[in-house]
Amino acid sequence: MGSRKDKKGGGVIRGTLANIGRVIAALIMVGIITGCIIASVLTVYILRYINSDEEISLSDLNLRYSTILYTEETDPETGEPKVLQQLQTTENRIWVSLDKIPKHMQEAVVAIEDQRFWTHQGVDWKRTFGAFVNMFIPIYPTQAGGSTIDQQLIKNITGDNEVRIERKVQEIFRALNLEKRYSKDQILEAYLNTIYFNNGAYGVQAAANTYFGKDVSELSVAEAASIIGITNAPGAYNPLAHPEANKRRQENILFAMHEQGYLTDKEYEEALNEKLEFKTEFAASRVNPVYSYFTDYVIDQVIDDLMEQYGYTNQVAQQMVTSGGLRIYTTVDERVQDIVTNFYSDVKNFPTVTNEGEYPQSAAAILDPNGKIIALAGGIGEKRGMREFNRATDAYRQCGSSIKPISAYLQAVERDVVTWSTKIDDGPVDLGTHTLVNHYSGYLGPITVDEALQRSTNTVPYKLIQQIGPKTSFDFLTEKLDMYSLVDRKVTDSGIKSDIDVFPMALGGLTDGVSPLEMAGAYQIFANGGYFTRPYAYTRVLDADGNPILERDTTPRRVITPETATIINRLMQRVTTGPHGTGGRAPWNSASFPVAGKTGTTDDDKDQWFIGDTPYYVCAIWMGYDEPERIRYTGVWYPPPEVYRTLMQQVHEGLEPKQFPIWGDVQQAEYCTESGDLAGDSCATTATGWYKTTNMPPVCTYCDAIGAEDLDDRRSSDDDDDDRGRSSSSKSGGLIRRSPSGLRIIDNDD
Repeated sequence: MGSRKDKKGGGVIRGTLANIGRVIAALIMVGIITGCIIASVLTVYILRYINSDEEISLSDLNLRYSTILYTEETDPETGEPKVLQQLQTTENRIWVSLDKIPKHMQEAVVAIEDQRFWTHQGVDWKRTFGAFVNMFIPIYPTQAGGSTIDQQLIKNITGDNEVRIERKVQEIFRALNLEKRYSKDQILEAYLNTIYFNNGAYGVQAAANTYFGKDVSELSVAEAASIIGITNAPGAYNPLAHPEANKRRQENILFAMHEQGYLTDKEYEEALNEKLEFKTEFAASRVNPVYSYFTDYVIDQVIDDLMEQYGYTNQVAQQMVTSGGLRIYTTVDERVQDIVTNFYSDVKNFPTVTNEGEYPQSAAAILDPNGKIIALAGGIGEKRGMREFNRATDAYRQCGSSIKPISAYLQAVERDVVTWSTKIDDGPVDLGTHTLVNHYSGYLGPITVDEALQRSTNTVPYKLIQQIGPKTSFDFLTEKLDMYSLVDRKVTDSGIKSDIDVFPMALGGLTDGVSPLEMAGAYQIFANGGYFTRPYAYTRVLDADGNPILERDTTPRRVITPETATIINRLMQRVTTGPHGTGGRAPWNSASFPVAGKTGTTDDDKDQWFIGDTPYYVCAIWMGYDEPERIRYTGVWYPPPEVYRTLMQQVHEGLEPKQFPIWGDVQQAEYCTESGDLAGDSCATTATGWYKTTNMPPVCTYCDAIGAEDLDDRRSSDDDDDDRGRSSSSKSGGLIRRSPSGLRIIDNDD
């Protein structure tokens, strides 16, 4: 009976266990099924929302790179072109290849950021698991991250730094894919060029410039560790704001490098004890950068050329220049630009005025004789920012008499209408509503071309343009000298305006005006023998990868004969050295540095000019108010030549004395001051002129015909006249022509 009870109890137990087993099995099955379902859902989620197949391209990084301008000089220490300016961007980036980054800097970032970088496949699973566990069971005092260099690079490229599980999973897959496509060196190079180092610096090259004023290749171990130390917390470890915190971080990095075998004991101790000297000037300059007027113009010129050559919009071209990592090779002469900048920064270098209110403005453009822009000044006073209004390039003003050598006299000599000593009547010209007058308030009668240009006579060039034709001069200025600001035809509220007329071509009363740079560019032809090159501020532009994208054509083109260039040059030297020259204050040492120049003044002294050539430079000086009004100077009759002299004397300091060459087939000869023809035996007074050998005046017969007694009487009469305002009636008005038998006067009504 007891045995039956035992059997019955055992069956109950076995049944119970079986039921439990079935429940457990069912639970296991449910768990497996649930797990499969969850895994499937997660897989679908990852594939649908995480986009694990997305690839990151290192060859097409959408980053902003700092554009750098270079001078033509070579840095004697590096042998590389000398840096003129690094342009301001919101992100200061300068890409540098890995072979230019010191090995110890590469080792520093690996030692502190990702010590298994060289062995893992994009993800350090040990660190990742540790970081995951630490999120739920704090093991470390701080929340240690598990990101590798690959993962940090991905964050730098994508800008995706949200704290989300799916973002982290996506980052892991991207890192694994990154390692399949790129080498470790490529990944490390990209990372070191994309890290943020505070103060606007992105990448190790920009950081080296910002904090130590060095190229990254020049950084010591201690300096490299200090820079790498910033990356963990750019705000907290900024060495300029928190030097103590940066120092502690630097020491931790040096310790890690030593512990991992990158530094010997001696190297470690030397790096620890090295005193760091931070350069704060660069970082401070990025807050409110000030570019020279030259740099401003280079930026504008490159933007314009990118738009013209590639069809870019202004916005795209501007972004390329300011943050596209371009390398721009400029024409600036830093020595000259510094002189010009310092001179124009101080109003004390200019004459005082009696005008009330603000001091008038001025601008200067200096070129070499072949169109290369050397220096620019866009205004008087200290420049306080970048891309300011540049009067040297953007202010279009009336040029007055400074147009005469490039319009009237040039064409007359080029076309053999006149010679140096041709006599033309400085007499009244009826303009219908009024009579054309000279600045000296009178008329001188027949005077030579030499004297007319010296005195800046108005009537003579007016008559020359009448004979040559205003369109001839207009076409030459626009088509040969690229003076595109001149107006062919313009409809205004007051009627149709055009510079194809006698008055603008002879006297410079233009529709819109010209810029100082245009005038300097035009005058180069008298400093180089008749060649023109459109003024340029850069020679070539490379993109961030070193590929050429712009190159200026600097080939000079001949626009006038060498003979004409020589004669006009010598005539303009008389403007600065002749007895009647309006530019007599311009030369500082005419024997060593001759100046061939021309003054220019508009009505009521609202615009004043002097453009002068030396064998070394062409310089245009403009003075006036931004809102035109008459300038009244104290104690100075006409200041532009004096400003030119003071400035250009400094510019020429240290240069060897030099004379202008004699270009072409020309001859210096004596001429009769009475007739303007070559001096004969009967000519009592003579002077020297320059002539084309193909267009020499005849020998004077006028003095033989009039007789010595009459000549003496005429000279006595002329001596009694006012030199600045005499009105001679001894000869009729008009142009004096030559005939085989001598001279005769025609065109009396001109």
